[in-house]
Amino acid sequence: MKALDVIILLFFFLVLALGIALLWINIPGLPGQSLKEKEFNSNKEIMNEYSNNIQFYSNMRYKDRKITYTISNSCDAAKKKDVERAFAFLAERTILNFRESPDGEISILCSDISPKPEEKGHFVAGEGGPSEIINTTRFAVILSGKVSLYRRTSECARPNVAIHEILHALGFDHNKNPKSIMYAVTDCDQTLDANIIEEINDLYKTESAPDLMIEKVKASQRGRYLNFEITIGNLGLQDSEESKLILYADNLEVKSFILSQIEIGTRKILTVDNLRVPLSFEIANFEVKTSEKEIDKNNNIVELKLEKIQ
Repeated sequence: MKALDVIILLFFFLVLALGIALLWINIPGLPGQSLKEKEFNSNKEIMNEYSNNIQFYSNMRYKDRKITYTISNSCDAAKKKDVERAFAFLAERTILNFRESPDGEISILCSDISPKPEEKGHFVAGEGGPSEIINTTRFAVILSGKVSLYRRTSECARPNVAIHEILHALGFDHNKNPKSIMYAVTDCDQTLDANIIEEINDLYKTESAPDLMIEKVKASQRGRYLNFEITIGNLGLQDSEESKLILYADNLEVKSFILSQIEIGTRKILTVDNLRVPLSFEIANFEVKTSEKEIDKNNNIVELKLEKIQ
């Protein structure tokens, strides 16, 4: 075989190898780019074990500082007046606002006798407390609370019983100070603790908004194709109605994915296979973006050095 023939043959095999390599790099695995979305929420529960804090759980609050309530028709005029005075008392001393509504977040129930033993499970603190809570990690968000005013109205100048039970519905536990309105046994001389006022104002100074966060991400690249799985959670106080996930390759935008509603306390898992990306880049940046106001936008970006698969 002549030297020229050998050179031509080697050139042919080189071109063939290069072509195969290019095909390997540029053809995705079947079935091509795919996207899966899964949502889960394992944090919605009725809580019935207490911590040693001023509240049943740390950072317990309703979604908004404007809280609605409903008074049962079983409440007579005297108890209804006590409830309204109690809400007004708390509104005057804190940043909270209360408004009566047919489907209120706090349900006020009335009867002339104590609840039966089997009924006490409806209330975190026996006579009143949160009845449905979502633990978003940042907050223990109270979705609904109940108050049972089964005692007769007291002769106190201030409606201490109603205030005490509404504070339970706001997430506050009993304390050991006999002069406190949150002492286990009610007395007319008891007052609202300054630290409870401070705790309420501190909790509710955070505006009601979503708080999207990238909690976990893993990714691998084979040639020009990327596989990744990402978990996005809403740690905030309101549902996120619209958002998108953007993927950057070395700061160059590659692809964006529209995300459906993410409720508070909910995690969304997005799985993407065979996404075409630039061939040579080292860092993938994942960003959750929304036009909504958020509690914290500093937890919306994750930078990841890619695992390369040969």
